[in-house]
Amino acid sequence: MIGQKRYLRALALLEWFALIAQFILQQQNSVTDRGESLIRFFSYYTILTNILVGVYVTVQLFTPENRRTGFFSKPSVQTAITMHITVVGLIYNLLLRQLWVSTGLQAVLHDLLHTAIPLLMIIYWWVWVDTRRLRYKDIPAWLVYPALYAIYVMIRGHFSAWYPYPFLDVPTLGYSQVIINTTLMIVVFILFSFLFVILGKRKKSHG
Repeated sequence: MIGQKRYLRALALLEWFALIAQFILQQQNSVTDRGESLIRFFSYYTILTNILVGVYVTVQLFTPENRRTGFFSKPSVQTAITMHITVVGLIYNLLLRQLWVSTGLQAVLHDLLHTAIPLLMIIYWWVWVDTRRLRYKDIPAWLVYPALYAIYVMIRGHFSAWYPYPFLDVPTLGYSQVIINTTLMIVVFILFSFLFVILGKRKKSHG
């Protein structure tokens, strides 16, 4: 099997290529001013979570194995990141793929950010992350990130009238439906959090 360092190197290169290329394309095709375009780019949960993955794999890549004791070396943090990027892939492929029709390089980047990277992260998590001591009580902390994101989107959307995802579009759907959609998303995060902990604990038999 490919070594951990080689895997991390390939994943980091793929991640940063996809993010940088997506940023360039978005800036080139933006119909808003530069400041608003930058804010919108960093307002997508997909982009924020892929940046988190990029930082994580880069830190792991450049940290000697015997010194991996920092924040990104905690199995709980590694599992949370993997869970979040997994949900990114799930929501895109189930809900958004048919809405965001793309061609050429943009289609490739969508598949990298929403499908390839999540799958590669799941594989890395399963093969190399020591998840034997995952705890269910860690799950509430994992949910802070999507909760804060939802609050940010609602506040900024109220003042800018722009929402990054159609299921969060208050002017179109109304607050009641958006609250329902947000609640359903949180439920998805909770379910996948429990799934990752359950699977992580089952990995004891592999070691």
